[in-house]
Formats: sequence, C-alpha cells, structure tokens
Amino acid sequence: MVYRRNIVHIFALSAFGLLAFMSAPLAQEKAAKDLVVGNWTLIIADHVRADGTKMPGFGPLPSGTATFGADGRYSLQIKRNPPASAPNVTVGAGQSSAQDAVSLSGTYAIDDSQKALTIKFDQSSLPGWGGTTQKDAIKFLVGDDFGWITQKPLTSGSDFVSTELIWRREK
Repeated sequence: MVYRRNIVHIFALSAFGLLAFMSAPLAQEKAAKDLVVGNWTLIIADHVRADGTKMPGFGPLPSGTATFGADGRYSLQIKRNPPASAPNVTVGAGQSSAQDAVSLSGTYAIDDSQKALTIKFDQSSLPGWGGTTQKDAIKFLVGDDFGWITQKPLTSGSDFVSTELIWRREK
C-alpha cells in the first residue's frame, strides 16, 4: 500500500513538473523590442518644461503615425491638427506652443533593463537632428499603449526640455 502511494505521488509530481516545464515559455512576457514592433497612432504630444508643466506641442488635437519594424527601423510623423491656420497659444516671448509638423526616420534600439529607447535620426525635419542619436526614457509599453519622453523637445528655439509622446497601437 505504501509502495502504491509513493508511485502515485511520484507520478503526480512528474506530471506537474512536465506541465510547468511546457508552459514556462508561454508564461514569459515578450521583450519590449518585440512589443514595440508595429504601427502606432499618436494620442498625445506634449512639450514639457523644466518645472514639469506641459503644453500641447502640436495643438490640442495632434495627429501622427509611427512605424517600428522588426528590422530596427522606424518612421514617425506628427502634425498639427487642425491646420496651422488655427490660432496658436502664445507661451511667452513670441513663442508658440504648437509646432506645425515633424517627420523623423532612422534606426532604433530598446534597452529593457534601462527602459530606454535609443533613436538614430537618419532623416529629420528638425534642423540639426539628422545624423544624431538620442536616448529617450520609455514611460510605459503595455498592451496597445506606448509612451516615451524624448531627450530633446520636438521643437526648436523654445523653453521646453522634452516632449512626451503617447501612442496607441493601430488595429
């Protein structure tokens, strides 16, 4: 009788171990570099000042798309919506809070451990950005939502220190 209990116990433990081993890869989360691949639609593009205050960088209803390829290439476009003929909000010293449009493309890499998105700008509509690289902070990458804070603002000649971008995966 004791012998049967031991055999049943060993068999149950073996079966449980085999199931746990087989399901382990399914339980692991995808790496950020895999999660970012795809097409994204812009939700928010706010310029951020040193004190943390935010201002819509491309007007109150910006539009934009971003594509991150599995090959490490990206392309993104952000534009002011409604068109530039709509009034801008003045933020001081004749500066406008709204940029009309930005277009960037190049290569990217994600460092999961540092929660960083490193972007190389092969082409940029922003003066002086072409050929440069910056390391941005990933704010979140969960499911269909992706947010990061740029190292430099997506505007020139302003009192902003960065731009916060929030994207939603296209379906």
